[in-house]
Amino acid sequence: MRWWIENLSLAGNRKTTMNEETKKPDPQQQLQELFSQMVKQTSSMISPMDPLGATKPLQQIAEAWTHNPQQFAEAMQSWTQQIGEMNTRVWQEFLDRQNTENSGEDAQDLAELPYFKWIREYYQTYSKWMEKQIKETEGVSEKVKEDATFWSKQALSALAPNNYFWTNPSAINEFVETKGESLRSGLQNWLNDQQRDGMPEMVDKTQFEVGGNLANTSGKVIFRNELIELIQYAPLTEKVHEVPVVIIPPWINKYYILDLKPKKSFIRNLVSQGFSVFVISWKNPTREMRETSMDDYLTLGPLKAFEVARAIVKSKQVHAVGYCIGGTLLASTMAWLNHPENGKGDTVRDWTLLVTLVDFERPGELGSVISEDSVKYLEDQMSQQGYMDGIQMGNTMRSLRPDGLIWHYFINNYLFGKQPPSIDLLFWNDDATRMPEKMQSFYLRECYLNNRLCLPDELELAGYPIDLRRIKQPLYCVSAVQDHITPWKQVYRINNLVNGPVRFALTTSGHIAGVVNPPVDPPKRSFWAGNGDASLDPEEWQAKQKRQLGTWWPDWIEWLGKRCGESVNPPRIGSSEYPALADAPGTYVLET
Repeated sequence: MRWWIENLSLAGNRKTTMNEETKKPDPQQQLQELFSQMVKQTSSMISPMDPLGATKPLQQIAEAWTHNPQQFAEAMQSWTQQIGEMNTRVWQEFLDRQNTENSGEDAQDLAELPYFKWIREYYQTYSKWMEKQIKETEGVSEKVKEDATFWSKQALSALAPNNYFWTNPSAINEFVETKGESLRSGLQNWLNDQQRDGMPEMVDKTQFEVGGNLANTSGKVIFRNELIELIQYAPLTEKVHEVPVVIIPPWINKYYILDLKPKKSFIRNLVSQGFSVFVISWKNPTREMRETSMDDYLTLGPLKAFEVARAIVKSKQVHAVGYCIGGTLLASTMAWLNHPENGKGDTVRDWTLLVTLVDFERPGELGSVISEDSVKYLEDQMSQQGYMDGIQMGNTMRSLRPDGLIWHYFINNYLFGKQPPSIDLLFWNDDATRMPEKMQSFYLRECYLNNRLCLPDELELAGYPIDLRRIKQPLYCVSAVQDHITPWKQVYRINNLVNGPVRFALTTSGHIAGVVNPPVDPPKRSFWAGNGDASLDPEEWQAKQKRQLGTWWPDWIEWLGKRCGESVNPPRIGSSEYPALADAPGTYVLET
């Protein structure tokens, strides 16, 4: 009995100890676990409807919050405090206004009424708070934060109060002033867009004609194959430099971004400075071209263009210019030509890159769109179509700047019932082209996902491994401060990858306006230019350069003129081997 009593006592003591150690569940911990489960369940439900993987980084941010309850609690406390201060401020301003002498006049301004002001202030407060919380999240990589910031901005841009009639006081005023005509016209605009591609129209296309008031610099198509037409431009000077300039534009859009209206034409400016100019006009691929590869773009594009230009001008070398993805292809071509087993390293005398990436480690906001999930989704679509549709590409580019390129036109066209403007650059931007399946898959995977172009001999094109470090020809490289497609600090990486001298230029403005940047008086933009230096960070390089007013065009023309040989009589247009086939702008540029 004694033994039983002693053991019962010991058991009781152990039970008491266990009860003391086993505390009641922590409510905060329970909430944390519940929140974590909700995040995972929500993600599993959304994933099948999210082929682009947009919710993945947001899920990772949310899960990181569940693992750091202190940060989550502080974030919610900060939000509560900010929203309280905002509520007090809005109502206090309204009451103060009511007590002023002009209160009756002020009341007529709908935007200042508490209803509208509170919604606007709430939206702005929440947007800033969310961006701050994402950036300060612990336990996730910077890439996850960048992606989560990008996709959260997409959602927040769509939720902006001005996008909706009853929360846009200006749209309500327009409705009243026009007696409802603004919404009637807006509905008609919406119906018209639904018959097109569902996106708000950005430009009045009726005011432009390719070959009429656009792409009208005089020239001839002097060569055509299944992928390119090569245009040779008529001289505008009595003498020209003996080395021709061959331009490789992007094939994501059409070449005439470089030949808009005469005063803005990059090509016309170059011809008027005494250069013999050739430009590639890419064919708009069809389903039958689905097997067209990057090898084909290299051999049928720049390599063939160099051959034809040299033959017509009777020059041993050319100067090559590449723009955006055309520049990426040109850099690949330069490495291909300089391979020791090739023997064609002297084909290009020197070269120019315009807002071009060759190192895709940090490709800007496009890096948030291009992921393994999105590429797989796109490849599935291309397997059915044979190409990536130009509308898909255009909508992707518009999504990088949703406020300015989507919702601005949504408000203008639908809530105000107005027509879009007549702007040549926007007309070009909407003149979309297709991407052949094989080439596009290669480009997205090998450049964006795997970043193999910048690695020595990791990528093979047309029979030769590519190493940018073999390039020794002088380079002029242009970047743009506000470029969201090819960020200038990433463009600067070219200084670390080639072994020839580099003159690097940084211009204000963005991916298009930084290149289509004609001289104007007074100057609208400015630039920095100097020798590239791989030992300097981009910001250090910029700090060492003098900021100059105006466009970089004259600086480039001076650099180019020293390298394109003596002044000679202009060559004839075409030759017996390459006769003129059509007037510029040719036929490929007109394909839809």
